[in-house]
Amino acid sequence: MRITEIDHIHVYVEDIEEAEHWYNEILGFTRDNSLYFWFEQGGPLVIKNNGASLSLFRRKNQHPGHTMAFSVGATAFMELIPILKDRRIAFTVGDHAVSMSIYFSDLSDNKIEITTYEYLNAKQILESAA
Repeated sequence: MRITEIDHIHVYVEDIEEAEHWYNEILGFTRDNSLYFWFEQGGPLVIKNNGASLSLFRRKNQHPGHTMAFSVGATAFMELIPILKDRRIAFTVGDHAVSMSIYFSDLSDNKIEITTYEYLNAKQILESAA
């Protein structure tokens, strides 16, 4: 699989507004308005600084830690599914309406997300494989 880049990191916080302000003041992150609808629907607040993105989630029951999210093309996204199945690694697929993600964990239970923004292509391939 060819990973294009680190897409984003999940950061679990007690207060999203406070965290947004802190990341802006200290590291220059700003709100990604194109993805604000996710936050309005109860998802993360995505903030960015050039090519780096953080998804701020309100901490509920999560232990301290993060999720690593890597960006790939639709082909690599689809190639990962049989690899996970062959190795009996549990995974879920998330349809985010603008991207598709596969969620799974490594051997130490670190969370990993593989995301493609080639949404329509990945969705069509998934539907034809079902």
